[in-house]
Amino acid sequence: MLTIGAAVALVAAGCGSTDSQVSVDAHRPSTVSPAAPGSDAQTVRYRGLEFEVPASWPVYDLAADPTRCVRFDVHAVYLGHPGADQRCPAHLVGRTETVLVEPGKPPVAATAAREINGLSVNVAPSADVTHDLVAAVTSAGLIATITFPESDARAQEILRSFAAPSK
Repeated sequence: MLTIGAAVALVAAGCGSTDSQVSVDAHRPSTVSPAAPGSDAQTVRYRGLEFEVPASWPVYDLAADPTRCVRFDVHAVYLGHPGADQRCPAHLVGRTETVLVEPGKPPVAATAAREINGLSVNVAPSADVTHDLVAAVTSAGLIATITFPESDARAQEILRSFAAPSK
């Protein structure tokens, strides 16, 4: 049986795109685009959620590449459910900021809903212990897990950027 840490490590290795725009169907990422000219950020839109991450982070569509290893030891964004047959390295070391957004129900131990840019978001209270900021965006039916090594500053910044996609 896998430990939680081993399962998290296995979920962390991904497939990616750093293209300024990626078009796919409604159940997969709709776009990835620069936030603004000269900005160091990109905007990711996925199934009713829009958020910003550093422009250098690759964005991986797990539905398009189900063997992609979701890795929490590299900066990246993973969209969709991690596949059952991920191809991960034997040893993964370290932890950094990474985002995994997947369809799902709110975590059982979520706090009361709070509003972020017009969205109702439930955030699990265990981030200080687990180093995983887990947020449920109920209107979009999504769970976002934002990992961090020590400081949650970037994770909180990404969470504060959550919004409904602009048209």
